[in-house]
Amino acid sequence: MRIKEKEEIALINIDRNPLVLLLSIGISTILDYLAYTFILDLNPWGFVLLIPAVFLSFQTIWLLLTPYAMLFDDKLEIKRTLFSNKMLFFVDVKKVGAIKKGSLFISYNDDEVAKINLFGIKISQVNTLRSELEKHVTLTLSKRL
Repeated sequence: MRIKEKEEIALINIDRNPLVLLLSIGISTILDYLAYTFILDLNPWGFVLLIPAVFLSFQTIWLLLTPYAMLFDDKLEIKRTLFSNKMLFFVDVKKVGAIKKGSLFISYNDDEVAKINLFGIKISQVNTLRSELEKHVTLTLSKRL
């Protein structure tokens, strides 16, 4: 018998930047329209444009339905695009650094520093993300000691 996995509920959802969403919607709409009109005219470029148009449309729908980041009790999931899903476990993190030039710097227990690009995050939630990360990292550090 298979053991049922525990369903995790996100404590905080960090939203995407509306400008990124509008840009993605605009580009996919233009490519969809061009591919559709070229296919109706029996132009072979319609089939060439159809592949990126379908991919970008699916990517846009995925961007609209998923948040940028989800904060759980023990980890942070950052979902920038359809193919990039970064997970950051708080047990491995030693310190959350400052935000410089749209990036968040995190140092791990082995003194390795990772740079998390914050492009696509809602600007008003950047400091919320940093403060929540610091809070959860401090809690896990106190539990370890």
